[in-house]
Amino acid sequence: MSKFKHCHFSILYNELPFLKQKMPFLYENFNQLIFFDLNVGTHNPHFSTDGSHEFIAEYPDPEDKITLIEKDNLEGIERWTGAGSVEKQKMFGLGSQYVNDDIDVFWCTDLDEFFHKSFIKKVETIFSEFPEINSIDMRHYVFWKNMNLILANDGDDGFDMFSRVCRHKKGNLYGHCSIHHQFPRNHVISDDRYYHFAWLGDNRVESKLKHYSTPPTGSPRNKQMYDDYLKEIWYNFSSDYNLDSEEVFGAPRMHPNQAMRKGIKKFVGELPSYINIQQLMRELYK
Repeated sequence: MSKFKHCHFSILYNELPFLKQKMPFLYENFNQLIFFDLNVGTHNPHFSTDGSHEFIAEYPDPEDKITLIEKDNLEGIERWTGAGSVEKQKMFGLGSQYVNDDIDVFWCTDLDEFFHKSFIKKVETIFSEFPEINSIDMRHYVFWKNMNLILANDGDDGFDMFSRVCRHKKGNLYGHCSIHHQFPRNHVISDDRYYHFAWLGDNRVESKLKHYSTPPTGSPRNKQMYDDYLKEIWYNFSSDYNLDSEEVFGAPRMHPNQAMRKGIKKFVGELPSYINIQQLMRELYK
């Protein structure tokens, strides 16, 4: 049995298809699970409308691992830090207060980010053997339309993003997208990847792009770019689109944010075995 105790913190809104796939894995492998469900991309924050909130609240919890933060606003949160929207920073600030004192490792992957169980052991080995390491990073396969395609460039099979794992100490304030800066030294695992299902599901992609271009959290100047992307790129490819060639296709316009300058390429690898791909895709494209 591992000597490490792990806590996983999630912020979310309308993530039910991913919750169904990830919750059993999280419950089996983590000692504490904290969820903060809130739509902060609106002037009237509210819980998920797709059943995510109820799914977490009603999930069997015989080991008393689950904390669902039942707060429908961000008032009264006095400490926060990080990057991205202030609203998400505040969600992390409040979530930090719920981490048990006896936790050794803090995790904060998004619910659409999956990883192999073996990654947990790699984290424990690094923290055991290298006391100077305080946070751990790993590149992402970012999937596009389906499980056969990832966003990429020539010679590039992943995205550099933000650390999702660090050592826990009592009183730590965890920032949104800032763990690698807050808790140096940072170690990057090179022989594994996160499997990030960022761009799957028509309704989900439309909702995400609307969030990115609508105040209070989004920038209206991006609206035309995202509208053009949906019309010219996204809806010109079916959800079962595949590539005959293993070379990168469609660069640099396949990522919604044109500054990213990405194409798509075939995914070559093995997805985590606990994901029911057929069920997930069916729910995302129903």
